[in-house]
Amino acid sequence: MGDYGTLKKALIKKALLISLAVACILLALDFKSAAKGVALGSIFSVVEFTLMARRLERRLIRQGGRDYFGLIGRYFLLAIPLIVALKLPSINFFATVGGIFAVKAAIFYHVLISNRHLSMNPEDRVS
Repeated sequence: MGDYGTLKKALIKKALLISLAVACILLALDFKSAAKGVALGSIFSVVEFTLMARRLERRLIRQGGRDYFGLIGRYFLLAIPLIVALKLPSINFFATVGGIFAVKAAIFYHVLISNRHLSMNPEDRVS
């Protein structure tokens, strides 16, 4: 699978863990509609990220070609949870938007926080 596959799996796991933690906190605070929104948005975000990664792999193998359908299809895929959140009052729209950014949050976490301790010198680490 290589480094690319490992990174892809790690980002998906981190996105789902971040979303699960946020949803559990919202449930503990009795914000059920917001927890549903975060869960719905994050599931569609992970599916969109997986489709994007597969298209990237195929495009690199094919070496070229424009793929507008993949981009438009992913946008339509991300529109589904937003429309559902607008139509159903039991799902918070703004929490759904936040859930859609779950993979982006996982990427920032992975780049800025998670790998920071790997780049530090052993002398600089706080024990």
